[in-house]
Amino acid sequence: MSKGKQSEIHFAAAQVPVDGLDIDVTLPPEWLDKALAEAGVGAAEGKPSPTVRGRLSRSGRDIVVRARVVAAVQAPCARCLRPALVPIDAALSLLLSPAPRGESRGRRQPGDGGEHEFTAAEADMDTYDGETIVLDDFVREAIMLEVPTFPLCEPDCPGIRASVAVPPPGNDIDPRLAPLNAFRKKDGPATLQDLVDAAAARAESMGRKPVLRSNVHGKKKKKGK
Repeated sequence: MSKGKQSEIHFAAAQVPVDGLDIDVTLPPEWLDKALAEAGVGAAEGKPSPTVRGRLSRSGRDIVVRARVVAAVQAPCARCLRPALVPIDAALSLLLSPAPRGESRGRRQPGDGGEHEFTAAEADMDTYDGETIVLDDFVREAIMLEVPTFPLCEPDCPGIRASVAVPPPGNDIDPRLAPLNAFRKKDGPATLQDLVDAAAARAESMGRKPVLRSNVHGKKKKKGK
């Protein structure tokens, strides 16, 4: 964990005996909210506080961590965006070695030295500063790996329903469309002159000049040569 962050899960390496040290940590909900804020995940309301229970053991200066993380978090539902409950029950297996002087916590590559019963598939290999074992970041990663990519508040969540426009009460007609209402009362198909008259009436109601003109009476004859 980088400097400036307050750790809730830390142990002095010198206090871990060869035969091991039990760990039983209850985390406050505020820890979850801060640790998972960037991912939009937080502590689930009304649920038990998260716990980290397991055991630390020593092999030389290397520390072996075997623990289980149990928590309840909530994330936005992928369909309706309401809070979706996500139960967490994650296993944590780590092999931590002292970092070389001048190096901060980083991912250690398999085969960097030391003989242990762990394989790369059984435990993550990483480093600590040689004095204090800080597990906050590892616990956060274990929780995030258990959060589904598309969390759902309910398996059959219908998602956000589209709003349906409700027509205004009564039979009021937009004044701009009132001229077209005449077509509803007309018997037979509308003529070109009907369209021209309706356009003129609509333009007049909007304070504009009509843009359509009728030529139903025929074009003017050209003057003779």
